[in-house]
Amino acid sequence: MPSLVQDFRMAIRSLAKAPLLTGVSVLSLALGIGANTAIFTLFDQVLLRLLPVDQPKSLVMVVTRGSHTGSNRGRNVLSYPMYKDYRERNQVFDGVLCRRGETVNAGFRGETERSEAELASGNYFDVLGVEPALGRVLQPEDERAPGAEPVVVLGYDYWRNRFSSDREVLGEALLVNGYPMTIVGVAAPGFAGVSLGFQPDIYVPVTMKKQVTPSWDDLENRRSRWVEVYARLSPGISRDAAEASLEATNKSSPPRSRSPTSPKSPPIGKISF
Repeated sequence: MPSLVQDFRMAIRSLAKAPLLTGVSVLSLALGIGANTAIFTLFDQVLLRLLPVDQPKSLVMVVTRGSHTGSNRGRNVLSYPMYKDYRERNQVFDGVLCRRGETVNAGFRGETERSEAELASGNYFDVLGVEPALGRVLQPEDERAPGAEPVVVLGYDYWRNRFSSDREVLGEALLVNGYPMTIVGVAAPGFAGVSLGFQPDIYVPVTMKKQVTPSWDDLENRRSRWVEVYARLSPGISRDAAEASLEATNKSSPPRSRSPTSPKSPPIGKISF
């Protein structure tokens, strides 16, 4: 400890002898941090607004602020039960979707490779306004119960590169982590998900999470936050108006029964573009 104090005093004296250099260093560090913050914010805004989807400027990301009891598997994530609450109880969105990216083993006709999987709500493509290039995309019925609908939609580039644009793959089985899922469609060309730096090869119903992440499930655990939540603002609704409405909805909602894994949903603190 004495040695540490001595080193600290020596550093202070050295900085005091060169105030100009010290000031420049501190200013450069501050500008660097500020630039990084601005860049990441700009990327998030540009991504949402340039997506090849229907009316991208009306899309927002729903996040909360403040401490909570439980786990976080990522940034700006909510639990799946919280997502369902906001999907069913809001009056300001035309639709609310959730998603999470995971890496899986995808096997087809005896060949297996590592692939990027998008766990997505059944209304994912509908809310985004993305049509299929072949077959169909995910539907709300695909999310009806955990493990009930083992279906998969291929990303367009993945279908073109991995399956040579073979139209006959519809109805065949793709093994996702060894679990057979029926290929029902191919997403539209140019669409590569909503998360910067993550391009899905396949899209799987979020209720197939146990098969996609066999080492941890947490689908119905309200305290486990792992899905990103996006929404489309209703026509004429601003971000501020949406936040105010959701806050009022949370305050006026009747109390619900609580269990060790199902505390009451916290109020929404932010809606991020």
